[in-house]
Amino acid sequence: MISPEVLRGLPYFAGAGEESLKALAMGSEERTFQAGQVLFREDQPAEQLYILTRGEVDIQYDLNTGEHRTVDTLVAGDLLVWSALVRPYRTTALGIARRESAAIAIDARRLRELCDQDRELGFSLMKEIAQTTSHRLEGARVQLATRE
Repeated sequence: MISPEVLRGLPYFAGAGEESLKALAMGSEERTFQAGQVLFREDQPAEQLYILTRGEVDIQYDLNTGEHRTVDTLVAGDLLVWSALVRPYRTTALGIARRESAAIAIDARRLRELCDQDRELGFSLMKEIAQTTSHRLEGARVQLATRE
């Protein structure tokens, strides 16, 4: 379990109510990843939302040629597996730890229920997800434009 105070310190949960933070903390844990470890693969069930607390994670897309392109490198504070909150709740990319990393893993089903109950929490998270998605699409566009 992650402390509610730790979650309160993250911008994603700044507007969450006390009860929501406690419930969220109960469904959260810290995970560590070794350099080169795959955190998730494309089209897997998105069962957890991650918030990177340490290290770096590369987000890669499969180009259907056997080649993977890094479209973003995430650092502490960034969201991973945003698709845990967006139907059909499946991962959309490959995530690989660039170096030893740690993240808060939040149970996605519990988080979705809390977002339905606490609309301010849901709105805050969806704004972050929209920004994350926009950033990743821009990264993909740049990668495709520079492909030789």
